Amino acid sequence: MLVTRVVMPVKRRHSRLQGISSLSRDLTQQRAAALARAQDAARSGRFRALTLKIAGWLEAGQWRRPQDDLVHDRGDIPIEISAADQLTRRFKKMRKKGKTLTRLDARSRHKLRIQAKKVRYASEFFAGLFPGKKASKRREKFLSRLESVQDCLGDLNDIAVHEDRITAIADEGRRNRRRRGNPKRAFAAGLLTGREDARLDAVLQRATDAHAALARIKPFWR
Repeated sequence: MLVTRVVMPVKRRHSRLQGISSLSRDLTQQRAAALARAQDAARSGRFRALTLKIAGWLEAGQWRRPQDDLVHDRGDIPIEISAADQLTRRFKKMRKKGKTLTRLDARSRHKLRIQAKKVRYASEFFAGLFPGKKASKRREKFLSRLESVQDCLGDLNDIAVHEDRITAIADEGRRNRRRRGNPKRAFAAGLLTGREDARLDAVLQRATDAHAALARIKPFWR
């Protein structure tokens, strides 16, 4: 995403800027290395063992035979009621946090993005518990607006991550050159971070509008 969406457009426009080519090459190499590590992890025996352990826990874990009376009683609550309570709680938490979106820093916006993901996953997981045309239409509208919020929050997170990554790789370049500055590379890094920073206000406004639109509709589980 960083290379294709941020670096390459600037590289095409400033093809003679040597610092851009240097940063692009380093970022591409780091991406390839990270992808290789992820693939190795997914193919590892440790990952297979974890998958089997989770499957076993789901089928015959202690959670199916709770010893705590409170936990046991909660298991007797109808799933529709439990699902509605969970969805309401998560959505209220996200809606409250989103009201202060313009005042949140990058880390807090990322936490809000995670909250939105949890609401999305729970909504899709429990969708079958709320049948009927009316609930179905409400769910489609709810998920559509929630997706818009997620897209905007994802874009805001990308901006923050891209700026941090560009700055970090520029610093790595200086360290590799025994702390001798590289003006072309530093200029290229500044150009890229400036391009991302220039998008921030517009994306933040879209996120605010998307959240306000989501907050106005009635949840499908009510």
